[in-house]
Order: sequence, then C-alpha cells, then structure tokens
Amino acid sequence: MKRLMTYFQVPKHLAAAVVVAGASALAAAYISQYGFGLKPCILCLYQRVPYFVNVALGLLAFLVTFRSPRLAVLLLWAAALSFFADAAIAGFHVGVEQGWWKGLPSCGGEIVPEHVSLEELRQSLTHQDIVRCDKPAWVMFGISMAGYNFALTLALGLALSCLLWRGKR
Repeated sequence: MKRLMTYFQVPKHLAAAVVVAGASALAAAYISQYGFGLKPCILCLYQRVPYFVNVALGLLAFLVTFRSPRLAVLLLWAAALSFFADAAIAGFHVGVEQGWWKGLPSCGGEIVPEHVSLEELRQSLTHQDIVRCDKPAWVMFGISMAGYNFALTLALGLALSCLLWRGKR
C-alpha cells in the first residue's frame, strides 16, 4: 500500500489516474445507456459533465507536468473540486429519487419550448422521451446509479485531495 501511495505522489501518475477514472466512469455511463438501454434523466446527464472536465484537467495536468509541476498540481486540485461538484449533483439526485426534495422542473419532462406553433409543440410532445429523475432506471442492493456515483465521486475527490495534500508536505 505504501508503494502505491508513493507511486501516486508523482503528479504525472496522479494526472493519468484522474483521466482513467473519468474516462472509465463515462464509459460505464454510455455502456449502460447504449448497451443496456438505460435512458438517462437530465440529472444523470449533468453528472457526466464533471467527468468530462476531469478528463480534460487530467490530460492537461499530465502534459504540463513536464514543464510546470506546480501548475499540474493546481489542475489536479481543480479536478478534486470537480469530483466534489459531481458528488453534490449525485447527492441531489439521490435526494430526488428518495423523495427527500423536489427535483428540477426539467426532471419530469416538463420542458415546453418557447415561441413555437401549436403543431411544433404537438410534435415535440409526441416525440419526447420523458425520463423522470425520481424513478431510478437501475438499482442494485437498494442503491441507484446516482447513489453509486455519489459514493464514487466522493471517494475520488477525497482520495485525490489526500494524495495532493500529502504530496505537499
């Protein structure tokens, strides 16, 4: 374990791990969507954005480690914040699924386009897949994908923060 911790003290290795973590989570999301037909709600889609950000930050951090290790560390701190932001979105989504609070107006497919004719509105409504945020598409051991995403991103954010903090000393 100590060897692994030492390995991840190198910003280049940590940046590569951020890229792999973000890309793996996105791959899992897209495989569940297109491979298994689990349609994402709007909050599910919002949870993907920080992963894209982290892939970009990780790649950028990896590239700048050769010239400016301090900038790479700063980018990795930004990636940690992005993981925490994703955890916040996922936590909100879990609360919506559990009925603890109400979701966004777009969570029930209630978005109505503005400035459209009656026919365009009718077409929009008849061809719209309504995916509700309060009904999980998949549950394992009583935990939804949003719940697993919350745990994953919180753990990734904490691990990345701890490794960066430890490397600072």
